[in-house]
Amino acid sequence: MQRKIKILFTGLFIFVGFLFSANSQNPVPFKYIPGKAYHILPGTHNNESGYFSLCEGIDGKIYIGTAKYNENSYLVEFDPYTEKQKIVIDTHKVCGINATGYAAQSKIHTRNFVAPSGRIYVGSKQGYKSKGDTSEYPGGFVMVYDPGTQKPECLGMPYPGQGVIDVVADEERNLIYVVTCEDQHWVIYDRKTKQYRELGPILLPYATTLIDVQGRAHAITKDFKIATYDPSTDTLVVRPITVSGKIFKKPQGNGYAICCWVLSGNKKTAYMTMISYPELYEIDLSSSGKTVKAKNLGKMIQGKNPDSRGSLCIHPDGKIYCLWRIDNNTGFGSGYLHHLIRYDPKKKSMEDLGVITVKNPDYFDFSPGADGKPKPFTHGFHKLPDGTLTPLYAHMAMIATRDGTLYATILYPFTLLRIDQFKIPEKTLKVSDPGFAAKQYCRAVLDACDRVESNLSEITKVAEIVAERHMNGGLIGFYPIVYQGLQDELWGRSGGFVNAGFDRPFKKERSPEERKLDVSIIGWGAKPTVKNEVSRMKSFKERGGYIIGFGPKDLPELAEQVKMCDVWFDTGTGEDDRCIQFSDGSKAGRLNYLVNALNGWVLTAEIFSAITRKGHTPAMWKAYLYNDGPQWGDKYLYKKQFMDEYPVAPIPEGYLARAYLDGIRYHVRKFENTQMPNIEKAVGLISQEIKKREKVYIASMGHMPWTYVGKYEDAKWAINVDFHSNVQQQVENYIKNTPDGALIVRLGYTGIEPESSAIFERKKQKIILISAENDVLEHQDWKIPKNVLVYIDMGYSFGDACVWVEGLPIRILAPSGIMQVVAYECLNVEVLSRLSLEKKTIKR
Repeated sequence: MQRKIKILFTGLFIFVGFLFSANSQNPVPFKYIPGKAYHILPGTHNNESGYFSLCEGIDGKIYIGTAKYNENSYLVEFDPYTEKQKIVIDTHKVCGINATGYAAQSKIHTRNFVAPSGRIYVGSKQGYKSKGDTSEYPGGFVMVYDPGTQKPECLGMPYPGQGVIDVVADEERNLIYVVTCEDQHWVIYDRKTKQYRELGPILLPYATTLIDVQGRAHAITKDFKIATYDPSTDTLVVRPITVSGKIFKKPQGNGYAICCWVLSGNKKTAYMTMISYPELYEIDLSSSGKTVKAKNLGKMIQGKNPDSRGSLCIHPDGKIYCLWRIDNNTGFGSGYLHHLIRYDPKKKSMEDLGVITVKNPDYFDFSPGADGKPKPFTHGFHKLPDGTLTPLYAHMAMIATRDGTLYATILYPFTLLRIDQFKIPEKTLKVSDPGFAAKQYCRAVLDACDRVESNLSEITKVAEIVAERHMNGGLIGFYPIVYQGLQDELWGRSGGFVNAGFDRPFKKERSPEERKLDVSIIGWGAKPTVKNEVSRMKSFKERGGYIIGFGPKDLPELAEQVKMCDVWFDTGTGEDDRCIQFSDGSKAGRLNYLVNALNGWVLTAEIFSAITRKGHTPAMWKAYLYNDGPQWGDKYLYKKQFMDEYPVAPIPEGYLARAYLDGIRYHVRKFENTQMPNIEKAVGLISQEIKKREKVYIASMGHMPWTYVGKYEDAKWAINVDFHSNVQQQVENYIKNTPDGALIVRLGYTGIEPESSAIFERKKQKIILISAENDVLEHQDWKIPKNVLVYIDMGYSFGDACVWVEGLPIRILAPSGIMQVVAYECLNVEVLSRLSLEKKTIKR
């Protein structure tokens, strides 16, 4: 693509709209489609420029690639919940380079690809050579950003000397497809071998890869044929496209025949158009035979000089939307107009919905500079005779989000435009509707994250006290053990303190002065169940100890415990932490143990940060899921307080805590957006099982589940059985006490270990699995069996911990315990909702 959109008649033409009176009486000859505009994060672009790089993350956030010519490029995250922006990929930093000029990675131009895991794949490419610049472009990089770990990663350079214009991942098969530029090589990356290889055909400029329902990859070649690669057979075929029996060829004319195509929901059909040619094509990727069959669905718009860039998208209403810029020959203003066009596949009809406009024109300062002239790169919008602000030159991308919101990017200034007009109204669920209770629970968890964040000033203050004590020899432990979840959640966890626990000192002998500096963390989710708690707490304090309490401060039974603590982090739930009320008036959906865990991990984050500000890096666990996890732990357990061989820059107050809470919000929204159908399938199976056996066994594993599963309202339908396949006593108990042939809910952790699978299979048990992704490179035999009835994915990445800290080879702060609560409680409240309805029906 050319370096800049050609700008003609720079002075008069740009501002012609301003010459019309705002009070013009001329009727508007087209509809307006208003959108709210946001200036894309300043500093991430230098010519107010970007390209096709736009996508929605799996949690609803928006990601935009930028161009900072001769310097760098960035992937920016826009949060629609807060309307804030931040950098998530700094290309040069991630790829370890500092080149400038033509050698810089000046653009993220790729159409961002969002994998089912939630990871976002992008690539970098070259900019343009300036006069006198003798540098050479080394080649572009493939990068991936995981919002679940907040970590970007460089996956190398696919083709030296070539930029990257498209990246599409097939994570199921551990493959990534890449298109280079400017010569359009089609390249494949094997994650197992970490090698790139060329597939063969040269593709069309700005080509993109589509992966169909069979796992085959398709791309359009330079001569407008379709290349299809089948990874199951490692074979590639190239076939011509036929439209009404005729071979499809490049359209005649001088326009850009650059194709933009998108995959339909059935992953069998693609829709395609070209930048300068407004015909819409429907392509059958499942075509058999020597050609790929396609249909010409007609022109999307009539008008002179049509232009559409990266804007073809499929809306959740099943219709195809696209932006088209055409000359404004209406007599109402001049220049160009950007029309939103919609095609309805069912009605086979095109509809011009209107011209996109900006409803908040003050989003950017369009006033002239100090010299009285327009500021550089602010010429991409103009006003119509009635004063309405609308794009002039170039839109560069558009997407339809899962809720039907349209987002488009516009150049000069670089703008994100949000269009809400076609948003699908959210169905208002009644208490008795499937999904109501689970969604309410997810919302309650998000609210809890906000409450915890609002208390950060107190948390950071306490963290400083704990860090100071720990630095001077005090241990961070749990005394007395109260068996209510929090202590189990923080003890020995991936991404947590290695030396957490009074039985895990970092040195053999400590002085009496050091022992006086010990800190005890105690959490309650309900009334006390352990005798002499208060007297033991008192004796701990008398020895100089500092006690941090967590739980419902207003629970009467905890009054004495609250008094005995030096500080208390309240769950904010009062005397009743149940957040869901069912149609029969009963309640469920416990929050205390979840909020305690949130507060506990946020405190951990801030203690870690406080210690970095004192010049050290606390020793943290690496998950035993990794093959080298135990070896990592052995380096520090009982031996070292710090892992200063990994120096970390001082972390500001609140930074890590907010990162952790953002990670939890991401996982909860991802769960709500993707797992509700699986929850309902599981509820149906459990309802049937209850009619036969009265109750369902929950085979739980992990740190905290045994403290809440089957302990509260879920006892009406669930029986907990602790089952870790590496604990022989639990294995024997499970085999002895669970019925053969029964339906089992496996509340797991990552994938499913083969030892458990073998026992389930031997007992002919039917499995509902609650777990998260496995890394086949670490555990090839932990794959989820195909005979699992329902898989409820908790959504966190392999290795558990979800916060990346620059300078550490491991991630820290675990989301798994909280996501086990979220997944289990969503299932629980939906089962109880179903039971309450059945009970109500029986009474009638």
